[in-house]
Amino acid sequence: MVYLSGSTPRRTPLRRLARVLLGLAAVSLIVWALASIPYDILRAERSRLFGEEVTSGLVLKLRTDEDPEHPHARVVIEYTYVDPDGYARRAEARLPDSLWRQYRPGRVVKVLLVKGRPDISRIPDEVEPAFQVWLRNLMN
Repeated sequence: MVYLSGSTPRRTPLRRLARVLLGLAAVSLIVWALASIPYDILRAERSRLFGEEVTSGLVLKLRTDEDPEHPHARVVIEYTYVDPDGYARRAEARLPDSLWRQYRPGRVVKVLLVKGRPDISRIPDEVEPAFQVWLRNLMN
């Protein structure tokens, strides 16, 4: 049906209100989605696309720490490693409870470094957020 100018049917106040509410809901959903993206994880995984280098590290401390997000991973180790530039760096890693005997202080561990960003490191058995694991699997 063709409407000439000035002859379009007017929207009822209820329809106008429904459109405004639908628009607000859509904008709110987009803002919420953008605010909930963990950008630090995205940056780290983007850097990992360039590859990882393997080095060795030394476990310094072993402790337990409760975390509601990871109830079966209470073991936290502090380790030190030397990056390709020769700088000694320290990092922490949360591990599953079943691996506490493998990571005693003084033990040598395998450390994965991001090429070009040696400050980003991880241990192969480290417990990571589900989003990070999903993103890494998606990119590989």
